[in-house]
Amino acid sequence: MNRLLSSGLLAAALLFVPTLAGPAAAAPAPTASPSATAAPTVTARGDIVFLAQDPWFPSGPLEVTVKNPGATAAKGFFVLRLPNSVEPTSGGDCKAISGTPRSWLCGGAELPAGGERAYRLVVTSSAPKPVFGVSAWGSVAGRDAAGVTDQFTDFRINWPDRASLRLRATAAPVVDGMTTVRVQVTNTGTFDIGGYSLNITTPAGVRVTAPACSDSGRMNGVGCEIPRRRVIADSATDSFDVRLTVTAGTKTVQLSLAPTDRYTNKDSALTLRLGGTGGSGAGDATTPPPADPTATPTPTPTPTPTTVGTSTPEAAQLPRTGTSGSTYGLIGAVLLALGVGLLVLRRRMSRG
Repeated sequence: MNRLLSSGLLAAALLFVPTLAGPAAAAPAPTASPSATAAPTVTARGDIVFLAQDPWFPSGPLEVTVKNPGATAAKGFFVLRLPNSVEPTSGGDCKAISGTPRSWLCGGAELPAGGERAYRLVVTSSAPKPVFGVSAWGSVAGRDAAGVTDQFTDFRINWPDRASLRLRATAAPVVDGMTTVRVQVTNTGTFDIGGYSLNITTPAGVRVTAPACSDSGRMNGVGCEIPRRRVIADSATDSFDVRLTVTAGTKTVQLSLAPTDRYTNKDSALTLRLGGTGGSGAGDATTPPPADPTATPTPTPTPTPTTVGTSTPEAAQLPRTGTSGSTYGLIGAVLLALGVGLLVLRRRMSRG
């Protein structure tokens, strides 16, 4: 009995050891290694970009701040990297870097010691279809005249969010083959939007005379696309008149806001009957088609030159593998209880 009791207590004690020592030995602290990299001569940081206006090719400002932290004056360049479907259009005096895709060398102004300069560029989306509610990442790095390049830092590029726009329209009676349609587009969302189009699908005998129709070709010759590039604040209404010529009796036209996959509400399309008594529309229910998932731009990582550093996202925590410390603790507790029970049993048997 004494041997059995001793074995039980010894097993419980051994199983408690990994439970107490496991967390301390699970992830040893990394040792810091001395860096031989010299302090950068020129640094650069880019601000967040919001693309807006034309929903087919939205654009937005990018501000890059270049600093000279050195003790002497230096020319401050910066390397700009952009994801697929994003291009620089103006500002920054940028030139494409030969042999390095999606990279541009910009800037170059003389910076005094400790000085800085802000460059304002305009970047635009070149995605083949409208994109909404997605983000991508670009990066910038400072570079001096000798080609010494700092580490790249990321900045985010946001495409326009989906919006809620309500369409209403009324048509005056047709007089002498002419009518005027009063259009009202209300921003029923919670943020300002900029840029949309009104598409008017017209049958034979109906033609839009004003405003001017777009020559984008997106209507395929069946009507008129009227671009509206003004900013509409939340709860505000964009009102304008559309002039039509109408021949050969009563006609039916369809009005819809475009791009159709942008809007979260259904009252973004309606049908009007044009005749001697006029007509009105309050947005016939039309469900917008779902967004094309293939149109979502995804940034493609570009190869990093060996002379430049790259920024890396924060590493995710690695999952633990093997038997956990809590499992060892549970087994140890069971065996400890068993040993105590054997000890009590032995004392009772001795008394008996």
